[in-house]
Amino acid sequence: MLTLYFAPGACSMAPHIALEEVGATFEPKGLSLRKGQHREPRYLAVNPRGKVPALLVDGDLLTENVAIFSYLDAAFPQAGLLPQEPLARAQALSWLAWLTSGVHPAFSPLFGPQRYVDGAEAQASLVAKSRTAVTEKLAEIDRLLAGRDYALGTFSAVDCYLYPFFHWAKAMLGFDVSPYANYAAHHARMQARPSVQRMLAREAAVQAELDKAA
Repeated sequence: MLTLYFAPGACSMAPHIALEEVGATFEPKGLSLRKGQHREPRYLAVNPRGKVPALLVDGDLLTENVAIFSYLDAAFPQAGLLPQEPLARAQALSWLAWLTSGVHPAFSPLFGPQRYVDGAEAQASLVAKSRTAVTEKLAEIDRLLAGRDYALGTFSAVDCYLYPFFHWAKAMLGFDVSPYANYAAHHARMQARPSVQRMLAREAAVQAELDKAA
């Protein structure tokens, strides 16, 4: 039994896509970060870290995207979420580690600078520096995707994780993404995948229900 706790539009989009890709049967449970539902006792009883995603596997908690991808690859090997050849697998894990430790943190202050520093001036400075950092990450990803349909050549969990960052930059944070043609093409390719379409439809429905309950 799999249960995915996610927030529409958050980085939990990545394992949400992966679950659809492997054909897993799972129970989706949506949370509103804006309403602070990830900090409510009910959710903290599931995941004391108060973050998404969280995947319950027969009641056992699994957090962090890299770990969730690794589990899904082992549980559904036929889906090929990660390469099996040792070097290719290590390269995939290198990508995922960088997206987790390098790319994702560059975005984080843009969704709430007040969580990092106090005062309007300090927050404005942090946002400016973060936007510069994000621009650099987008450019690097664009270079790495040159001549490739997918990050590793063929579809993998890496592409699931690349999806939210472009979505954030374009749809949520107002970045000019026109310089990143390779990344834009990758995003469009992902948008066309049935797994992504199902994820987006579910997240839109969940968001509508969360808004209705406001």
